[in-house]
Parts: sequence; C-alpha cells; structure tokens
Amino acid sequence: MKIVRIVVCFIAFIGFGVLALVIVHPYLLKMAARSQAEKDYLRLVSEANTEIYVGSPELIDRIVKDKRFAESITKVHLVGPDGKSMDFASLRELPNLASVDISYCHGVETVIPTLNKMTSLKEVKFFLCFPNEMILQTIDSTSLIEIAIYSHRPWPNADEQVNITRDRLPNCTIRLTND
Repeated sequence: MKIVRIVVCFIAFIGFGVLALVIVHPYLLKMAARSQAEKDYLRLVSEANTEIYVGSPELIDRIVKDKRFAESITKVHLVGPDGKSMDFASLRELPNLASVDISYCHGVETVIPTLNKMTSLKEVKFFLCFPNEMILQTIDSTSLIEIAIYSHRPWPNADEQVNITRDRLPNCTIRLTND
C-alpha cells in the first residue's frame, strides 16, 4: 500500500510539473522575445539607420515607444518569423514609413490588413511569400505606388490577378518576377 501511495504521489508530482511547464512556457517565450527586442532596439538606435531589419513584432513595439527614433524609420524589412506571430500592427505607428519588404513569410495574410491601413506607405515588396494570389487579392492601399512580388515560379492566373489589382489600384505599378 505504501509503494502504491508513493507511485501515485510521484505521478501526480510529474503531472503537476508538466502542467506548470505548459502554463509557464508561453510566458517565458514572451519574456525572451521582449528581452531580445530590447537588445535589438539598442543596437538599431546606436547604428542610427533609417532602414531596419525586423524579425519580431516585439521589436517594432519597442521602437514605437521611442517617438524620435520611430519618426526616423523610412524602410522596414520584415524577415520571415518562421511561423511566429506576424501581428505587426504597430507598423502603423511609424509615421514616415514609406517602404516595407517582407521576406520568406508564409503568414503574410496577417500583415496585409496593417499595410492596407498605412497612408504613408508607398512601396511594398514580397520576397518568397505565399500564397501570391492572396497577396494581390487582398492588398488594397490607395497610397501605394509600387507592389513587387518575387517568387520561384509564376502562378497560373498571374496576369489576370495583376489586371484586377491594377483596376483597383490604378496609380500602382505591379511587378512580378521569378528570378
């Protein structure tokens, strides 16, 4: 009986440990992302570039808190976050942002609504982001003057999608390449 009680207590202890890890893990990931964003932010401020490379929404959130630095940013390269969050809504708070490049992103549909709301945005380039058809169907910012989509291969109805998008955005140049 004593051995059974010890085994049950041991199993319960392991169960509670696993449960605690499941609950704490997202919090630890979020704290690690914020810590990394702070390090990246300090590096970017010391470099004082107007063009930045970003892999996480937390870094944009941190940049936005520094109004002076946020005003200096004119171009952002969003580098594919490998399935992580693409909630870059705080991009709208970069007042002079004119160009966004998005690379290697398979969750691009989550960032397009933010791009559509940005009135200062003039140019958007997508490098190996999928699905290409969805990009042209959903991008709808009248301030854009250029959209470029770089892909490995053209898709079947690309010309038709480009024509539909040109009708919707007549002042915008659309380039598709597969180089």
